[in-house]
Order: sequence, then C-alpha cells, then structure tokens
Amino acid sequence: MKAKRTASAVGACVAAAAALLVTGTPASATIYERSVYTNHYEFSYDCGFAVDVAGDVEQRYRVRTGTGPDEGAFFLRNRYSFTETHTNPETGAFATIEIHGLYNEVKATRLSGSVFEFAAVDAGQPFSLYDSNGELVLRDRGSIQFRVVFDTLGDDEPGGEVVTEFDPKLNGPHPSFDADWCAIIAPLIGS
Repeated sequence: MKAKRTASAVGACVAAAAALLVTGTPASATIYERSVYTNHYEFSYDCGFAVDVAGDVEQRYRVRTGTGPDEGAFFLRNRYSFTETHTNPETGAFATIEIHGLYNEVKATRLSGSVFEFAAVDAGQPFSLYDSNGELVLRDRGSIQFRVVFDTLGDDEPGGEVVTEFDPKLNGPHPSFDADWCAIIAPLIGS
C-alpha cells in the first residue's frame, strides 16, 4: 500500500480545518468559538514493513462569524503543531516529524444563497523530517493556498458540505507534498 504524508498528521489538520472553518479576526468580528485542542494519537501503516506512529497535536483555533456580505459564513484560524515518531517495530529505527503552521481562512465570496467560495492560506513550516540522530532530512516551507466551494447550509452554525475542492497552490519548496511517503521513510527506518 502506498502511504502518503497527507494521510498522516497534515491530513488530519487539513480535515479539522475544513470542518471548523477558521480565519483572522477584524476588529468588528464576532468570535463564535475559541479553543485549544490537544490529543495524543497512535496508528500503524505498511510500507512493506510495519511502521508504528505515536504523535501529539495541539491546535489553537478561533472561529469568527462573517458580517455584511460574509454573513452566514464562518472563518477559521488555526495555529497548529504536531510531533510524530514513526518507528519500525522490528528494528527500533525511528524518524521524527514536526509540523508547525497557521491555517487562515481569509475570504469568503457568496456564490448563491448559503454557498460560498472560501480562500485560505496555510503558512509556516508545515513539515520537517528528522532522522534518529536529530539531523534534518527534509523540510517543506512557504505557504499553500486553498480554494473550496462550501455550502454552509444556512443554519447559522459552523460546518456544512464541501461542494468543490480545487487543487492547492504551493508557494515555496514543498518536496514532501503528495510524495510517495514510503519512498521517503524507507531509507530512514526500513529493515
């Protein structure tokens, strides 16, 4: 099975961001929700050898309500941090991933009724991979721009349904983005 980085913590972060819808807060904005989410997680995957993952996430997010032409839209701003250790349980070899960034929904354009096109930016160092000696092996940096058409369902609550997702636009080097994860991790922890 071909495992990709996007199936890991980054995928979880983007899924959480899409579900919550976060952005920056203008002076007149109303904060709908503000919270901190932390969690420890574990899972395994297969790259021709077993890989066990243990990780911790912290997300500090804020949801604000849209005003004026944005009324009915909710904007997400999510400062996130993940640390994961990927271990080959047969050899004990491991690699560590650190993920730090800020996902910010910056604009919503009403297309019709409760349907908006959202623009978001994810900036920071969204992915750094270290070998078991702590040496940097691979790093993504810069920003990723997202566009999604989203139906808020008109219920004055965050959430809704994704209508269309557009391909993200990468700014800066992102060598691990959409890469074959097993090809990256196998030389570091393979048998």
